[in-house]
Amino acid sequence: MDTTLNKVFSFSLLVIGMCFWFIFVPSLAESQIGKKISNSLGMEFVSIAPATFIMGSPSDEPDRDSDEQQHRVTLTKGFYIQTTEVTQGQWKAVMGDNPSTIKKCGDNCPVEAVSWDEVQDFIQKLNQKEGGNNYRLPTEAEWEYAYRAGTETPFVFGQCLSTDQANYNGKFPLSGCSEGEYRKRTLPVASFSPNAWGLYDMQGNVAEWCQDWLGDYPSGNVTDPTGPSSGKLRVRRGGGWSNSAPYCRSADRNGNSPHMRFKFVGFRLVRDP
Repeated sequence: MDTTLNKVFSFSLLVIGMCFWFIFVPSLAESQIGKKISNSLGMEFVSIAPATFIMGSPSDEPDRDSDEQQHRVTLTKGFYIQTTEVTQGQWKAVMGDNPSTIKKCGDNCPVEAVSWDEVQDFIQKLNQKEGGNNYRLPTEAEWEYAYRAGTETPFVFGQCLSTDQANYNGKFPLSGCSEGEYRKRTLPVASFSPNAWGLYDMQGNVAEWCQDWLGDYPSGNVTDPTGPSSGKLRVRRGGGWSNSAPYCRSADRNGNSPHMRFKFVGFRLVRDP
């Protein structure tokens, strides 16, 4: 009887210990949520944990496009995403030149007029400079998840987007929203408030290249999507300083040929753990 009681008691302690562990000891991914790291160029990245979210827009969202069908996406791997767009100073430190069309803005303004192909050259040289192969563009799904920061509205700040919240062409607001300022140029990164996860300018300043080829969304649930295996256009997300508000929505999708440059398109990077 004593032996039986001892076994029951030991088992009870084991169960209690396991419960304590799961309740009070966070997993590695959870413990890293919101952690910030920097590299030798001063590029700052914030950690994003694995999660499942609804990608795309509801059918009643104003000014939505037909290619934004909602679907469930699971991201199984955590990643670090740059808190700001890559700046002109950071580009010059890696590439030795400045292709931007709006240079008077200064080194702390986003680099723009860079093609997707040129961004790949930047990434390759940055990886060599930092050692390893950790840097890349975000996938389209990673980008939208990071932009939303848990929100489900057209913009991370709500149903409408004020030009006090983002740098875009305020003369063309979302349907039903008020007009605002049109600054006609880029502004220094982090000039506006970040989203809940500490990311700046994902809804304005410059649109941003993603890694994926542009294609139709899948019809069902997906895990770690990377887009089509081939295509003609690379995805770009988020509106730029010259774009109207609908382009700044979290679900809006656009694409351009990978060799083309635009004065309202830049990028931000992901750094794998």
